[in-house]
Amino acid sequence: ALGSIAQRAVLQSWNARPLSAHPFAHGALHQLPGRLPLLCSYHPSRQNTNTGVLTRPMWRGIFSRTERLAFSAIS
Repeated sequence: ALGSIAQRAVLQSWNARPLSAHPFAHGALHQLPGRLPLLCSYHPSRQNTNTGVLTRPMWRGIFSRTERLAFSAIS
């Protein structure tokens, strides 16, 4: 999920309650029974990238972690 709004939308669509049990954080991984893992990242907006909230290494790290999660799911 790219950003807290996307994370909240996914969790709401999954009827994950309470939402407070799944706090947003960059790199947070939420694993709900019967669902795919939900990996969260700061949104790559100019505000986040220009201020250093989301750095290039952080952004690359999310994709690396996503790749590892995907490959572990199929093996």
